[in-house]
Parts: sequence; structure tokens; C-alpha cells
Amino acid sequence: MKKQKVVILGSEQQNKHDLDAIHKLQEGLSKVDQFPVYTPDLQWFEKMVLTEKQNSRKKFIKELSLFLMIAFFILSGIIVSFYQMPIVFILIQIITPVFIALYTITRVSKKVKMNE
Repeated sequence: MKKQKVVILGSEQQNKHDLDAIHKLQEGLSKVDQFPVYTPDLQWFEKMVLTEKQNSRKKFIKELSLFLMIAFFILSGIIVSFYQMPIVFILIQIITPVFIALYTITRVSKKVKMNE
């Protein structure tokens, strides 16, 4: 860190310096007060809230339809494999819980190792 030089001023010069600083601050604050302040009206806020609600509803409908389509394909594949190839259906029923258990165990162990 650099050493800073301190200049000791006389009391009259210090008072003049302080008064100049106070005057500059007051001028700056008066300039800030001269700027017009725009406050939106209530209708603007209501319109903004309505727009956000519509956007969130559209997003929800899009995600729900995507979820339902994927679920439909998965369930139709399971039903077809159950009726057409029961062995494949049984293998899927055995492999899925094993995969989920192994995946969960590995994720938890990685998280524990990272926190140590």
C-alpha cells in the first residue's frame, strides 16, 4: 500500500476549504433536485403484471404439453413391449430401479467427497 502524504492546512484555510466543499455539495444536490421524477401510473403496473402472468401461463402450457408428449411416448413404448415382448418388459422393470439406485449412490458419494 502506498504511503499518502498528508497536508496540514491552517485553520482559516481549512474552514475556507470546508465551506467550498459544502457549497459544491449544495449546488450538486440542487441540480439533482431539478431533474424531473417519473412515477408510472397504476395502469402501467397492472399491465406489466398481466403481461408477466400471460407469459408464465404460456410457459407452463408449453412445458406441460412437452411433458405429456414425452410421457405418452414412454408409456406407449412400455405397453407395446409388454404385449409384444414380455421379456424386454421384465428386463426394463428390473434394470430401471437398479440404474436409479446406482445413479443416486454415485451422485451422493461424489457430493460427499466434494464437501470433505
